[in-house]
Amino acid sequence: MNNWTQLLPTLPHLADTAVLSPPNHTTLVIPLQEYKLLVVTGEDAEKFLQGQCTSDFKRLANKEWLLGAHCNVKGRMHSSFYAARINEDSIGLRIHRSIAEPALAALKKYIVFSKAQITIKPAYLIGLVLPANSKTLPDSTLQLPDTGQYSIQPELGSVLRLDESRAEIWAEDEQSLRNLWSKLPADSELGSDALWQQLNIAYGIAEVRADSFEKLIPQELNFQLLNGISFSKGCYTGQEIIARMHYRANLKKHLYRAQTTLTISDQEPVFGTRVLSTNLSNGGFVVSAVHISERYWELLVLIKDDLIDVNSAFLELNSQPKLSWLPLPYAIPLDSSEE
Repeated sequence: MNNWTQLLPTLPHLADTAVLSPPNHTTLVIPLQEYKLLVVTGEDAEKFLQGQCTSDFKRLANKEWLLGAHCNVKGRMHSSFYAARINEDSIGLRIHRSIAEPALAALKKYIVFSKAQITIKPAYLIGLVLPANSKTLPDSTLQLPDTGQYSIQPELGSVLRLDESRAEIWAEDEQSLRNLWSKLPADSELGSDALWQQLNIAYGIAEVRADSFEKLIPQELNFQLLNGISFSKGCYTGQEIIARMHYRANLKKHLYRAQTTLTISDQEPVFGTRVLSTNLSNGGFVVSAVHISERYWELLVLIKDDLIDVNSAFLELNSQPKLSWLPLPYAIPLDSSEE
């Protein structure tokens, strides 16, 4: 599985780094090698996940894929995931590979009394960047789900429509992968992992990786604004802390999108790099970052809301590079209700 990209057809490379505006006339194929698939199987699969994770797994019946998290009892995230059914008896959780083993162990602690099993399953995970609002894969009869929906294609696997321009395909075997290649448009190009990261940042979506394991609550990744937390489904691990933050606390920090230009003396901004204000007070920290071109970076930072208006935040690096704010595709309500 480590070298499964050898099964890819020869496609021209778009770039080895991210690009600001992916082309809108073709299909970009991105091997999602940074991710793995946890699969929960058995008659209690949905019930088990419903009692453990932040999202409402009953939405799967409406063919909605889910954003969600599994937390410890203090509400800190073991993992974040995209979830969809891969067949009638199994639900897949697509997570970052750096947390695959600890995420599996965390869920296994609770599954022993359920009629379900959980494993890390070999899978070929593919990201597609498509012409906006495509209903089919260009030059193909493959029907794509609507945004927010998933479908199970018998010869391919699960197809998730993430947004108007992106989809994921979870192919379970080599034949499914070959079936996908046979459906790709002739002018498809191979995109980079950096591009996928940049698009995630553009959509305001961050995730748990090894460096953030058990360090963040879901609200600190704006999951309450992305339908990644159900406040009505009932109890799950960590629910008391997460609900208290929602109903009783005044959430004064959110995840914001930013850009900056580094100098040659600066280290790369990694998770936890501090964000400071002009009086050198700590306003927050970097959650995710991607190198776009030369010294230009885009980031998602968890920062105090009042630093956005004064526009004086900078990274705690040698040159103290200033952050400029970029728009998000969703609004951040600056009140305690987050509704």
